[in-house]
Amino acid sequence: MVTYLLANFGGPRTSQEIVSFLQALLTDRDVTGGMIPSMLHRPLFSYIAKRRAPHVARQYAYLGGGSPIFQDTERLAQNLSQELQASVIPFHRYLPETHRETLQALQESQGSIVGIPLFPHYTFAVTGSIIRFFLQHLPEKPISWITQFGVHPEFVSCMQQHIRDCLAAQQIAVEDCYFLFSVHGLPQRHIRLGDPYAQQCQASFEALRGELEGKIAFQSKFGIGKWLDPSTQEVCQSLRTKKRYIVIVPFGFVSDHIETLHEIDHLYVPILLQKGYRVVRIPAINASSRWVSSLAAIVRSSPQETSLEPLLMP
Repeated sequence: MVTYLLANFGGPRTSQEIVSFLQALLTDRDVTGGMIPSMLHRPLFSYIAKRRAPHVARQYAYLGGGSPIFQDTERLAQNLSQELQASVIPFHRYLPETHRETLQALQESQGSIVGIPLFPHYTFAVTGSIIRFFLQHLPEKPISWITQFGVHPEFVSCMQQHIRDCLAAQQIAVEDCYFLFSVHGLPQRHIRLGDPYAQQCQASFEALRGELEGKIAFQSKFGIGKWLDPSTQEVCQSLRTKKRYIVIVPFGFVSDHIETLHEIDHLYVPILLQKGYRVVRIPAINASSRWVSSLAAIVRSSPQETSLEPLLMP
């Protein structure tokens, strides 16, 4: 008997959970470690989370007060359970209010556990953080992990079809489009520590792009230090093309949330509109009718990692 653990980033369901969400995220040393001395890390980033909460709350107000990622992940777990004919337990990494229920369900599970982080590309800062969480909180339950699927044929074909379907629904010809494949950024210090994220994103981009005209860019930088480039904002500002449409494809996010629904729509789309382009943002792959079956195929055919120490930030 196999139990599947479907792990996503998590997001506040209501405005009341914004502070706890930000504190869980910003105090995670896999995310913000290395910026300041370790003894100052938790108190400083807890303070920053509280200071940022009103600003972030205004962004979530645009989404109705909370993130759709929670319900999307819960629904996906239910549908994937039917597809796999197995128990699928959802996990929301930075929604601490849900952790006790997840840990209890896993504790009561029988047989082996397979972790499915919903991130196409591996990084210490996200998938690595999820793996570390369970090593710390559930050490008696070994979990094998599907750590990346950005070049898996099922992901690539599902995403490519999703792009075509979205454009066809708006009667937009692919030939009239320039494609900006936007993925979450990462500090260069992670890459220097051996994080494979940048290499995996590039390989995934090349597989997805095929014959399409476009480029990859990195969004959502915060904090100090150099991050992966080019940034999505810089690309939008410098972009010159004869194509009528700029199509933004957030291919590193399987669920829409604040970084697609607010950041892209409010920061990047206006730049392109001011330059005279027509802009289309492709919804995350979670909106594809094929996604559940494609994810099930990925789960059935992907290798599982059991040697976990090399997957964690040094």
